[in-house]
Amino acid sequence: MHPFHVLLLLFALAALVAFAFLVRWERSRYAQLGKAGGWRRVRIASIPIAMAAAAIVWIPAQATSGMEGLAVFYGLLLTVAPAFWFAAHWLVGRSASPPLSFGESAAIAGSPLAFGLVAVYVAHALQTPAWLFLRSLGLA
Repeated sequence: MHPFHVLLLLFALAALVAFAFLVRWERSRYAQLGKAGGWRRVRIASIPIAMAAAAIVWIPAQATSGMEGLAVFYGLLLTVAPAFWFAAHWLVGRSASPPLSFGESAAIAGSPLAFGLVAVYVAHALQTPAWLFLRSLGLA
């Protein structure tokens, strides 16, 4: 296996572990507020919401030919998909028991997005030290 693949695998595992800790912390925060049931419903609903958001972006982009398809993809990805993502989480949070406010639902919807941005930043920041470490071991 190439050292680059090992680095990717190690970072992916570390990111999954960190995300699990984020979800545990988030759950404990909502449990303290007495809204763990509502949190669970919204967090589980994130999976089908993500698939629907992907379909909202992907299907029209595939139906459009040429470079316009790329424009449609980016346009929907940056406008419609975020609006749908947060609105769907808000609707699920509102119908949960106990109901969640818009801010609470938005925090649940935004936490994976913020985590992803932080993970990308950390991966970029650690790239040079990781390669230097591999070179010092004689693997790269």
